[in-house]
Amino acid sequence: MLFPVLALLCPVLVAAHGQVSWVQIGTGPQYPAWTLDDYYIALYRESDPVWGALPEQKYTRKTDRLDLGFADIFSKSIATGGYEVCQRFDSMSPVGTIPAKAGDQVIVQWGPDWPFEGHPGPIGEWMAKCPDDSCSQVDATTLNWFCIAQHNYDADTQKWPTEILTESLNRQWTFRLPTDLPSGAYLVRHELIALHNSTGPTPDLVSSPQHYPIGIEITLESSGTTLPTLTCKFPGCFSYDDYEWHHNIWEDEWQGLLINWEFPGIAVYPGGYTTGVVNGASAAAKSGMSSSSSSSSVAPSDASDSTSSGALAVSISATSSPSSNVSVSSAVATGKKTCKRKKRSNIAGQKRHIRRSRIAHFDRH
Repeated sequence: MLFPVLALLCPVLVAAHGQVSWVQIGTGPQYPAWTLDDYYIALYRESDPVWGALPEQKYTRKTDRLDLGFADIFSKSIATGGYEVCQRFDSMSPVGTIPAKAGDQVIVQWGPDWPFEGHPGPIGEWMAKCPDDSCSQVDATTLNWFCIAQHNYDADTQKWPTEILTESLNRQWTFRLPTDLPSGAYLVRHELIALHNSTGPTPDLVSSPQHYPIGIEITLESSGTTLPTLTCKFPGCFSYDDYEWHHNIWEDEWQGLLINWEFPGIAVYPGGYTTGVVNGASAAAKSGMSSSSSSSSVAPSDASDSTSSGALAVSISATSSPSSNVSVSSAVATGKKTCKRKKRSNIAGQKRHIRRSRIAHFDRH
């Protein structure tokens, strides 16, 4: 009776939140991603190894968080979206590895309906080098992660990256791999952060930022030699001290304070880039680099044209905000961010913002 029950559950759960359906790197094909359907196929195979079908090989790390909510920043699932399930099903269906070259464009296909309106927030990318030139079944929580890109609130368009992604027709997000890393096996971590439910200024796990990470295993071909020294581990990269835990974006929007936004975790390493605002200044104002050298954007609607420049080119920076107060490994000490708690305002307009988010987006997922 297990299979019929799971078959009935799958459509309901898939409708709750969307998920990544495929990933493309450079001019390569669209590699299928692990979905909730694969999770339930694996569950059935585990319960009935004789008649249960094996899940097809997929090219993102396994997770059970796809439609079941966001990842707790203090749990092991914050690394790539799943932990126990990754350990549990990897021997049954190993994750595929995608070949990549330095500077390649990466397209992540979200959808079909996620993210949806009312989940504003930043988007970030991280990488970690795997030992022995293979990421197969490597525990992501043991790796040293460095940040390659942070996409923040855009003061010019007054939009968050997740809003730009939501408003695009194809829900494809594009970013670029660094050019200075040495060749080898890497885990790439792509993450959406939704801030609609973070009420601040007192942090708690109920009204909290919502992190939606995925993991991609790649083999990088590069002539670079730089391996970043500013790293941290998941869990550990994020903490209660991060700016996102102490601020209500609806109130900050009303007061014009969104330009003060600080990305959670450690700073982007010098070979990476930042878009949007960085501690009150645009990324362009902090950078002497050309926006054509690196970019992130919503991908073109036609995936076959994905190697062309994105529809929404953005300015970049090789520097970022000071790191949060987390445990990091670095040859250079970085400043700790100071989180100023802001008193709630009773302005009617602020209440309307908060009420709008609660009514239109009443979910804890």
